[in-house]
Amino acid sequence: MKRFTLYISVLAFTSINFSCQKASDPQDENEHEAINKIEFSFMQAGVVTGNFIVEDPDGDGGNPPSRIDTIRLQPGQTYTMNIKIKNLVGTTENDLTPEVVAQGTAHEIFLTASGVPLNINRTDKDAKGYPLGLASSWTTGPAGIGMLLVKLQHKPDVKGPADPPTLGATDLQLNVPIKVQ
Repeated sequence: MKRFTLYISVLAFTSINFSCQKASDPQDENEHEAINKIEFSFMQAGVVTGNFIVEDPDGDGGNPPSRIDTIRLQPGQTYTMNIKIKNLVGTTENDLTPEVVAQGTAHEIFLTASGVPLNINRTDKDAKGYPLGLASSWTTGPAGIGMLLVKLQHKPDVKGPADPPTLGATDLQLNVPIKVQ
């Protein structure tokens, strides 16, 4: 699987590992397409309250990410959050999210906050009823600053209902700054 690592400085030294499965055949584990853009969309009562993006259009090496938004949320609130996973090729943006859904029984997204009081519950399921992680419910505590670890794990033939974030191969790992204020 194609992997690349990007190093950035945002509140602390942060590393991102991006890679992904390609879109054309959801069952073909040998096809690959790079993930180089992630979008986080937060909503309350069905209304979008914030969109946050991590983007590195040139991929491995070269320039650092061109955009890393700090996720900013209000204290004591509940949000629904959806993730879009994309591949940028020049000016073309390919949405890889449907492929992650189609290959959901072999993928799982983990969302782990540190340094900020936050309760995250993944709300979507794969075809077997196991957690997927593209959709979640977030409840914020008091004000704080921290990081959100986002991991997309690839785990064909081993995914279960309550797996740890270490099971399988990492397709994506990134730390995103988060501020509750």
